[in-house]
Amino acid sequence: METLEKTKEPINTLVCFTDSETGKAMSETAAYLTMSGSEHSSLTFLHLTNENLDNEQPVSDEKYQSKAFKELLSRENKSKITVRTFIKKTENNVAEIRNALKEQNINLLIFGVSSNVLTPALCRKYGTLKSDPTLSDSDIKFELQNEEWNMLSNLVDLFSMNSVTTCLFINNNLQYLNNFFISILSSSDVQILPTAITRLMRKENTEYMIWDAIGSMENNLKLQKFYNSCQKLTEDKVSLWDNDKKIDIDFIKKQDLCIFGFDGWNKLVKTNLPWIESLPSTLIIKIKSI
Repeated sequence: METLEKTKEPINTLVCFTDSETGKAMSETAAYLTMSGSEHSSLTFLHLTNENLDNEQPVSDEKYQSKAFKELLSRENKSKITVRTFIKKTENNVAEIRNALKEQNINLLIFGVSSNVLTPALCRKYGTLKSDPTLSDSDIKFELQNEEWNMLSNLVDLFSMNSVTTCLFINNNLQYLNNFFISILSSSDVQILPTAITRLMRKENTEYMIWDAIGSMENNLKLQKFYNSCQKLTEDKVSLWDNDKKIDIDFIKKQDLCIFGFDGWNKLVKTNLPWIESLPSTLIIKIKSI
């Protein structure tokens, strides 16, 4: 997923989550990011839980697959993608994920959480606390609830590992995958977002709005070429946001999925834009360290 040139190479994706609704909501997005055209790829769903499991009861795929996901796989050549589902009891989500990355030769990790537990406001609060050099981790932990601290610490660990391209999917009751809002908020976003957009554009009857907040399109010929090819591919259903206009809450609520680069997301949550707390489901991407 790192470059446009590699979109036909095999992708082995690990999709992790702690609640089945989030797993189901992110399944279609994960499938589009995983399918690589000519090469055989794999998609592994991993439900992490701290509850006791009945080892004799088989894992139900139905619990983690949306209707759109099933329809997508039925249209594709099933010999080109393997889908597996596991549920594991663990007290250490990051350690379990790290083991899975090694054992299954994973090169794309998507971790899903609910917007009920991870909000832009919480991300902003955590970022503000972490940026204060006078505060220790103990001080920061004191300012947060235990569940918040544990979740944020896990996410920091996952993004810090960065041995593979890592995505955070924040589920806000995703029902459809038709309208996408893609934000370019930092120079690194220009390198991160095109491949994800290319993969998602395989979905028919979709529209894409790109918010180039830093004017990258004006000076980057490669990005301009990419944008023009996207317009041809989707019959002009890819548009650039007019930066002379303000983005409002009504527009944001009409989107199904917002896509950000990791650095761009961190910049966004530091702002006071009124629509941030009304974001729909969100995908945040950080490419692997080279």
